[in-house]
Amino acid sequence: MINKSLVKKRFSKSLKTYDDNAFVQKQMAEKLVDFLPKKEFNSILEIGCATGLLTKELKSKISFSEFSANDIVPEAESYIKKIMPTAQFILGDIEEINLDKKYDLIISNACLQWCSNIENTILKLKNSLNEGGILVVSVFGKNNLKELNEIFDFPVKTVDISKLPKDTLVVEETINMFFDSPIDVLRHIKLTGANAIKEMKLTKSILKDFEKKYYEKFAQKNRVQLTYNPIYLVISC
Repeated sequence: MINKSLVKKRFSKSLKTYDDNAFVQKQMAEKLVDFLPKKEFNSILEIGCATGLLTKELKSKISFSEFSANDIVPEAESYIKKIMPTAQFILGDIEEINLDKKYDLIISNACLQWCSNIENTILKLKNSLNEGGILVVSVFGKNNLKELNEIFDFPVKTVDISKLPKDTLVVEETINMFFDSPIDVLRHIKLTGANAIKEMKLTKSILKDFEKKYYEKFAQKNRVQLTYNPIYLVISC
C-alpha cells in the first residue's frame, strides 16, 4: 500500500532539488511530448506536475487554449504559475479528487506509480477525455531501481498492462545511470523524492553494508550503476 503522507512529505522536501537531479524524468518528459500524434489541443490536464519539467515541454512545443495542472503537493502551484501564470492548479490526490470537466489531452510524467491502483486511475483519466482525446502517461517498470530493490527490498510499483484497454500503445525502455559511489546513488534518490517508496533508518552499519554490497554487485569501471525502467502509455478515446 502506498503511503500517500510519505509521498507528499518527501516530494515537498525535494522540490528545490528536483530539477537539478531528475535527469531521467526530464528525458521522459521530452519523450512523452514526442509521442503526441498532434501538437494542438484545446484543453490540457497535467497530472503530478511537481516543478514543471513536463509543463515547460508542453509550453514550448504544444499549442493549447486552456491548461490545468494537478499535484498532491501545494507548493507545486508556485512553480507552475511561474511557468504558466494562467494555468489552473488543482490540488489533491488524483485517485481521490473528482475532475469536474473533460479534456482533449491528459498527460502525466513519472507520477502514477504513486497511485494505490494505477490501472483504475488510468481508466478514470481516460473517462475524463473528450471524444477524440488522448491520454499519454509514463510510469516505471518492474526493473526500475532494481539495484536498490535487490539490496534494500525496495518495492517496485508497476502497471498491469493486461488491465488496460487493448489498443493501448506501450513502449518500454531501460536507462542506466552511473555514479561515483553507492552513497551518491542514495543522495540522488533523496533529492528526486524517490525515497518516498519506503521509510528507512540508515545507520552507519547499514550504510557500510550497503556500500560493500553495491560495489560488489553493481560496480563498473570504478563507478556504480542505477537502472531506470520507464514505460510510456498512449490511449485514445
